[in-house]
Amino acid sequence: MVKRIMEPSSMSSDSSPQQSTTLPAADPLSLTFYRQSARRFIFSNNVPLASLVPGEVVDLDLMHPIVGDASRPCIYALQNGALEISSSSASAVSQSARYVGGVNPYAVYEVDVQRIDSGSPAAGQSLEVVLEFTTADKQTHLQIAAIYPSAGAAFEVRILKNGLVARRSPLFTGDAPEAPYKLHVQLSGVSLNASYTKNGQTVYLGRIHPNDSFREQLDLRRRQTALGSTFNILTILPPGSRVILGRVSSYLTAGLGQADIRNVTYRDGAPYIEDNRLWFTFTARGIGTGDCSQGVMSLDPSTSDFRFEGTIVFDHGDGLLRNDYASHLFYDEVARVWRAWVCDFGGSANLEGRGPTGLIVAESPRDPRRGFTVMRASVLSKITGGRHEDPCGFYDAAVGKWRLITTAMQNSFRATLFESANWNGPFARVGNPVTHNSTGTLIQKIGNSRYVLAGSDEGAIFVYSYPELLELGKLKMDLPPFTPGRNSRVWPNIFPLPAGYPARYMAFMMDRTNFPGVTGDTWSYGGLYIYWAFTDNISSTDYEFALE
Repeated sequence: MVKRIMEPSSMSSDSSPQQSTTLPAADPLSLTFYRQSARRFIFSNNVPLASLVPGEVVDLDLMHPIVGDASRPCIYALQNGALEISSSSASAVSQSARYVGGVNPYAVYEVDVQRIDSGSPAAGQSLEVVLEFTTADKQTHLQIAAIYPSAGAAFEVRILKNGLVARRSPLFTGDAPEAPYKLHVQLSGVSLNASYTKNGQTVYLGRIHPNDSFREQLDLRRRQTALGSTFNILTILPPGSRVILGRVSSYLTAGLGQADIRNVTYRDGAPYIEDNRLWFTFTARGIGTGDCSQGVMSLDPSTSDFRFEGTIVFDHGDGLLRNDYASHLFYDEVARVWRAWVCDFGGSANLEGRGPTGLIVAESPRDPRRGFTVMRASVLSKITGGRHEDPCGFYDAAVGKWRLITTAMQNSFRATLFESANWNGPFARVGNPVTHNSTGTLIQKIGNSRYVLAGSDEGAIFVYSYPELLELGKLKMDLPPFTPGRNSRVWPNIFPLPAGYPARYMAFMMDRTNFPGVTGDTWSYGGLYIYWAFTDNISSTDYEFALE
């Protein structure tokens, strides 16, 4: 049984302060939220998977052997904490790959390119540093290459089938950057995007869109395919050339941006706090809606120490691990199982793209908040009102029903309330939707009552009554995560805190600023914003939820 707040083991129940049963006298319209910090992570808050660390390799051929064709291998040397790779021939191109690790379909793969000495290649010859993914049967190779000099694209994606190039797609047609820099490739099962970081600045290179027929040639969401595949570092070196590499690694990541922030809760909607850390889910952004994944973070509410904890993917029983996201994850302490309402952005069983309702439900007997977790999923097929987004729910003991608020996409995204006897439906509508455009729909208990909050396209976060959805007013904020004329469709995510923190009410929001340099469709937005609200008394033991 998971407790609401874990007390230190040295504190006996006799010495614990008496918990008040009184609810605090507050409501969201009486509060003003003041910004405390803002932060965006760009591949900088990660959980490691595999790595080749030259300065810590003792036996290169054992730990990171040459794999694949070694008929004309490069020469490798570990020197000064780096991996020096040189051409082995004075007249022909050398080419070989070394194993780095396994393949996770929703990880970032990175190489630290420290030096490029391309020499004087003959016509038609180029030096290449390649992040390579090879299937277990060695017949399919996915390659993302940096090319020096480039006759066309400085970075390109290739798929080789049975030794022949089946696909060649340019990522970036300008000049490749001079070393040193780090090349990043963010995989999303059937899509990818690439970027590089130089002098502390990350530059977007390009992407392979999920609709670009990638999955017909290689689908890394398929468990059987990904499990036996390898991540390799391949170099193609003309005579007289060499490269020097630092760390080559893979990791789970908070992405290019962080969006769709939602507290992890208990079944009654209470924030999940463990070891004085608040837990929340968020969308780890790639470039488009198909390039994202469901991330989990934790945070000490008194600081801004955002800690990326892991990635959740979803098993619909069709052999694939899908990247559905924008979820509400909760621990059902009665059933003793973890559950979630989720948007089906990664598809569902044997279906690519979004389904008729736009929602799935998921369960896990294992705590899914850390590492790489798979939740068993199925379509939430029985909910009225067409397609939905941004689900948030809880068990309302007062009515003996599960209540679920969504952004119903019919009639231009309106917050709409539903109820069911079961957490996974069928859900029927309760009352009428709101009149304003809505996003990030939230049911939250503040003081004596619950309220519904939603972002909008009107430069405001609206507050509504629960369950009637009557408009009550707008949330007051100093330095909101949007400015006049900018996209204000943010997720509100305000919540109460128990005694002992510098504020009793907190908001954890996002912005809608997309990553620079991206053309075409982009959902690459998301920075993190923390707000505190002032109240006269922060030490009262009054709290909206039972602590145990």
